[in-house]
Amino acid sequence: MTISITTCNLALGELRAAPIIDIAEDSIEARECARYYPICLRVLLERHDWSFANRRAALAELADNDRAAEWAHAYVLPAGCATPLRLVAANGYLPDFIVENRTLYTQLGNAVLEYAANDVTDSEMPGLFVDALAYALAARLAVPIRDSREMKGQLLQQAEITFQRAVAEDRNRQPEHDAVGQDAVALVRLGAALGRWVR
Repeated sequence: MTISITTCNLALGELRAAPIIDIAEDSIEARECARYYPICLRVLLERHDWSFANRRAALAELADNDRAAEWAHAYVLPAGCATPLRLVAANGYLPDFIVENRTLYTQLGNAVLEYAANDVTDSEMPGLFVDALAYALAARLAVPIRDSREMKGQLLQQAEITFQRAVAEDRNRQPEHDAVGQDAVALVRLGAALGRWVR
């Protein structure tokens, strides 16, 4: 993972700490940024289905399916997959799946997966997401760099506010994904069929 010096310096600015030039430099600021940046980014990516972090990939099927009695197909997850979101199938069908030890099991052949990536680059991140990440990082850095739990609490509040703003903007930029499950789709179709019979 590449650590964004720009985002680190935004976080350090909130602490009135010295900026860094390189993440490998010999300073407490660089050392703590290298320590906390990956976890702050991961937490933010896991808290919301960010449109900029979503990927789609055809899955590679495993030759050895150790759960063939339950699931017809076993696939290896893509290398950069943080969270599997949904399998893509025709006609609005949402296939069931489970994930165990980086293996995805499903009944769907030739599976294509939509997933949240954990390998996003600085250039892919929208401005409000960078802002939320900088505040989250600043909150983590407040104790090791400034020895201030009070500052940490204030920064955590600001981090949550900026996170909510970033989520709202992301939702406004993307169409709502169909989040209903397979059973709900079947119920909707059944309801439509019954409606035709009633009339």
